[in-house]
Amino acid sequence: MVSLVLVWLRAAGLAGQALALGGAAFALVVLARAGAPDAPHRLRSTLAMAAAGAGLAAAAQAGMLATIARAFADDAGWPIGALLGSTVGLVGVARLVIALGVAGAAFALRRAPSARAWSALLVVGGTLLAVSGALVGHATGREDSGWLVAVGALHQAAAGVWVGGLVCAAALTVRHDAQASIGWLRPFSALAAAAAGTTGLTGIMLALEYVATPRVAIGTAYGAMVLAKITLFVALLTMGALNYLALRGQRASAPVNAIVVRRRLEVEAGLALVTVFLAASIASASPGVDAGVDRATPEEVRRLFTPGWPRLETPTPAELVATSGLGNPDVPRTAEEIAWSEFGHNVSGLFILAMGVLATLERTGRARWARHWPLLLIALAGFIAWSIDPEGWQTGAVGFWDQMRSPEVVQHRIFLALTAVFGIAEWRVRSGRRPESGSRYLFPLVAIVSGILLISHIHEVSNTRSLFLMEVTHLPLGLVSLVAGWARWLELRLPSVNGAGPGHVWGPALCLFGLILTFYREA
Repeated sequence: MVSLVLVWLRAAGLAGQALALGGAAFALVVLARAGAPDAPHRLRSTLAMAAAGAGLAAAAQAGMLATIARAFADDAGWPIGALLGSTVGLVGVARLVIALGVAGAAFALRRAPSARAWSALLVVGGTLLAVSGALVGHATGREDSGWLVAVGALHQAAAGVWVGGLVCAAALTVRHDAQASIGWLRPFSALAAAAAGTTGLTGIMLALEYVATPRVAIGTAYGAMVLAKITLFVALLTMGALNYLALRGQRASAPVNAIVVRRRLEVEAGLALVTVFLAASIASASPGVDAGVDRATPEEVRRLFTPGWPRLETPTPAELVATSGLGNPDVPRTAEEIAWSEFGHNVSGLFILAMGVLATLERTGRARWARHWPLLLIALAGFIAWSIDPEGWQTGAVGFWDQMRSPEVVQHRIFLALTAVFGIAEWRVRSGRRPESGSRYLFPLVAIVSGILLISHIHEVSNTRSLFLMEVTHLPLGLVSLVAGWARWLELRLPSVNGAGPGHVWGPALCLFGLILTFYREA
């Protein structure tokens, strides 16, 4: 459970750091030079977001220190002295102080926008946040760690300016007139392009150090997550390029469809935050080059992705108890335990495949009866409740509260709750009972949250090869879930003439998600 809490706290800290850095850059580089009548108001709003981000980074850092101290506590109490004497503790306290300083500088600058001293303090504090973040990364303790820390700090700073700037830009366009935002979105697009380029370049340098070869990229959990991060990075670049061309392309003098730019900016900012969660998961994994010979072989990867007939039979709970070490991650998985897991995944895949087919039929307008497809989600939730984590109530091998200490179980319960809530809400929307209610946004939000949980999934496995073989099955599911969620989001948010394209994407994405699960195989 500690590992899951630390990943989420690290993600919250990175998101807060990005908002602080991006908000400061957006305020000082873009808005401070804007000549629009409402520029001072936008400047104050952006500095407030930067202060909130720094506060979130400070709170997350405090939570991480407390979690680490609690994890190593014994009868003598929490090892505060030992923690503060370590690199992690010292840098953690420094990050906490720096983040609070950045928050204070942002608030002070909000009251006195022309004060250069507060501007300088905000810039210095943001830089120190990025540097201190790199000091507790993978670079520390490695040979030639100096240049790795420098590259890591530059990577975090550039990514923060890009991600945080996108969030600030999206928030400001939502709160203010979209057409009036075009004037300051153009200079921001140049800042975002520079930050994205620096992020990509430094990311390549870090990947060459920590992944090094294609063999490591496709044989370790670290390498697989880096490949997923590259996929999200390309998606971000695509969305950013579309907006860049709309704002600064050859036809920049032509009228800009501000609503379309605003909606794409929302998706771009959302994907950027998703990438932050993935970055937090990558930071918790050992670099791929350190795996040595404990990597998955090409044959194991090929076998894992070779489609097979879905498993439609499963052992009984009694057979599981008799043959498997349920609830003990150190005991090798038996054939019965693997069969139970494959059955649960494959049948769930058939449910979701049927939903995707029905949703696609409904989208054609020729099968109104297919609009009731969300009811299958309620049946799916019931099936998952029975099949998932059989060491619990199904067999009684592990007590309820003991089982809830597992990060995997907690994440599975979250998936189950999301599935049930989404099914009821989406059916009410599609059955005509509440077609214009806010419930229609539950589908994209649940799909996006599910995607985030899948790509940042925590497994209680110490073996590097087994961890990869588990991770590599979740990452494609997470990416497809994100495609479905953001496509549905755009369909709802764009005018009907512009939303038709994304509307044709999420149904087939559900089908693909279902197919991946239907042919799922355990390592």
